[in-house]
Amino acid sequence: MTSLHDGFHNCQSSALANYPSIELIPAIPLAAMDEGLAALAGAAIGAAASATGAGLAFGAAVKQERIQARAEHAQWRRQVRRDAYLAFHALIEDVYNKNWDVMEDMSLQGALTPAHVPTSLHEARRAASEVMEPIRRARGVVQVEGPPSIYRLAYQLDLLAHIILDEVAILQSRPSPEMDAIRQADGKLRALQAGAEGFLNAAAKVLDDPEPTAPVSRARR
Repeated sequence: MTSLHDGFHNCQSSALANYPSIELIPAIPLAAMDEGLAALAGAAIGAAASATGAGLAFGAAVKQERIQARAEHAQWRRQVRRDAYLAFHALIEDVYNKNWDVMEDMSLQGALTPAHVPTSLHEARRAASEVMEPIRRARGVVQVEGPPSIYRLAYQLDLLAHIILDEVAILQSRPSPEMDAIRQADGKLRALQAGAEGFLNAAAKVLDDPEPTAPVSRARR
């Protein structure tokens, strides 16, 4: 049986006999062709592997960048919240400290302190309104920063501070404030101080959250 190589050689001889002017291209051995194809295939596989590796490296870099960005955002939100909580707490503490001094002066009037000089109710309430204005603004910031549990505490403190300031304004407008009324206002002041401490404790727990802006899972909604 004639082999493929012998047949190809016979065709070459016939062509040279019939067309002597034709210059034939030397035949490429089949083994060399196989080696070339194998080299091309290997190069293609290597390029695909390199592309896959580069894609994995890029994906890992993007993931790491997102993790870093999320951590930085969480840190920024934590700082903003901290500032909002401390600003609100400072205003509530100011209400407690200033009105504690006023209540003490009224309870000791004529004994260890000069006699109480009454103020018009309108003027006393106007002063109380000026004190409440920054508290309301600070409470609004707490509401924006959240979470709702902290805002509820801020709202309760805001309401209690307003009640105290109004009661103190009424007491200041009277020539001789009643001791029972002074004691009641004093009790509310103590409650305000305790509430302010509770607010700080709750705020500290919120700030300890590693991801303060993480969405609430559906199971918890």
